[in-house]
Amino acid sequence: MTTNSTQNTSRIRIVGRLRYWKKYGIGLALTVVAAAGLITARTALADPTGLNIVPLAQGFSTQQEIHIQAHGPNDVLQAQLVFQPGGDTGWHTHPGPVVVVVKSGALTEIHKNGCVSVHPAGSVFFESAGEVHRAINQTGAVSEVYATFISPAGAPPLQPAGDPGGTCRERD
Repeated sequence: MTTNSTQNTSRIRIVGRLRYWKKYGIGLALTVVAAAGLITARTALADPTGLNIVPLAQGFSTQQEIHIQAHGPNDVLQAQLVFQPGGDTGWHTHPGPVVVVVKSGALTEIHKNGCVSVHPAGSVFFESAGEVHRAINQTGAVSEVYATFISPAGAPPLQPAGDPGGTCRERD
């Protein structure tokens, strides 16, 4: 009798598990298949044939909002800037906005008010049209930067400017 009882209990467990899988397993399987289909479809949409995107430089910005405006016809120049140790742009402005990605090293930016920003490798910063500033490589190694200049058609991307003589004042 013990053997029959054990067999019945085992059969009840197996039948119970089969009912569970029939009830929930099909839904789970369909969900997995649907998710796999969506992932495949999304990958197919995001993976065009014959295109290879080669990153030149990538950076991260903590800015919450980025506003880039340009009016009229524009020239767009993407350039690699290689700063030797001590390399200096001199005081200058840009006729349009600039997006800068620091690939290696660091770049020290001196603003017209005399305040300083250091942009390490992996960072992104933005420059507004007409902003007087200067960029210097104050590291002991080469700094590599990629910049996208958006300038009015025919205008040079960098225009020399005089030293504004600003003195940075710490805020209280």
